[in-house]
Amino acid sequence: MKRYSIGFLAAAISIAAAACAPYTNVGVTTSESLVSGCEKVGDVAVSSSTAPAEVNSALSDAARAKNANYVLVASDGARAGTAYRCTVPQVGSR
Repeated sequence: MKRYSIGFLAAAISIAAAACAPYTNVGVTTSESLVSGCEKVGDVAVSSSTAPAEVNSALSDAARAKNANYVLVASDGARAGTAYRCTVPQVGSR
């Protein structure tokens, strides 16, 4: 019985740790100027069976998997785009 309790506890801790991991918001944009100074990470796409209402969310998930925080698409509703990693300039102390 004790062995099962320890295994269950370890699984619960792992799940809790994963739930607390930082979540990156991913923006989907048609503006090339928004990502002009960003690092291109790669292409992302969703299948044609993805519901139209879920396309942006699915593109965001694909970009997040590449550690990106923006997806540039050709037009609203596009099922493919390019993932970019953009960083915010650090503000130096004076």
